[in-house]
Amino acid sequence: MSDYWLAVVLGIIEGLTEFLPISSTGHLLIAQQLLNVPLDTNPFWKMFTVVIQLPAILAVVVYYFPRLRSLISDFFATKSMYPVPRWRHPVILVLAAVAPAGITGLLAKKYIDELMEHALPIGVAFLVGGILIEMIERWCGGRGWVHDAADVSPGQAMGIGVAQAVALIPGASRSACTIMGGRLLGLDMRAAADFSFLLSIPTMFAAAGYTAYKHRVPLDSHQLMILAIGSVVSFIVALAVVAWFLHYLKSHSFRLFVIYRVVVGTLVIVAALYGWLA
Repeated sequence: MSDYWLAVVLGIIEGLTEFLPISSTGHLLIAQQLLNVPLDTNPFWKMFTVVIQLPAILAVVVYYFPRLRSLISDFFATKSMYPVPRWRHPVILVLAAVAPAGITGLLAKKYIDELMEHALPIGVAFLVGGILIEMIERWCGGRGWVHDAADVSPGQAMGIGVAQAVALIPGASRSACTIMGGRLLGLDMRAAADFSFLLSIPTMFAAAGYTAYKHRVPLDSHQLMILAIGSVVSFIVALAVVAWFLHYLKSHSFRLFVIYRVVVGTLVIVAALYGWLA
């Protein structure tokens, strides 16, 4: 497979999986093994898989731009539409909810990096995560007294932030952890998904930006073209997926993703145990 087609494939995988509850990190790590991406011998590809997360995040910014503009404008307005102290404004709560994952990431980075090197823990996270999603879905049912992400309380916001920290486990899925965390804390499905996506913007920009800077390498014209192709594909696919996913949640449960996670997780575990995946 040429470098250009590899960029397209990895861009599609990133865009498809970043905001669905199936783990983009896990899929990219497995795909890199299956496609023989030379991560160990060519540091460019390690940087590539991080950088293409940024256009996927940009897709969320574009999709939520009217709401983001309204929230930020309201935060700086003399009189806010939200009858709460300024420190409880939705903008502050979203930013504060980033902290648990940031702190956990710094403290547990060594262990997280070790988990990323092996397929078995990723497969286990796929499987266990799928089972937990099903259990939470059955427990919560149609309940949820918070119908708007802007109405989330400080306690709920920090609880979702803690759930996001769990997603640092490769294969757990940031989207799944934050949405299910929101559901357990009283948000209905749409509000939980909205807060999850809003929270993803500062979280992922910070994480991907830091990692991309850390793994930066000098780029030639060929590598710049590869990066551009992967980024454009990631953005377009992610934008379509976000729009589809939010529409899907209006009338569907997570059952489809539960089945997918259980099947893929089982296959990855078997492949890892038989030595087909490292």
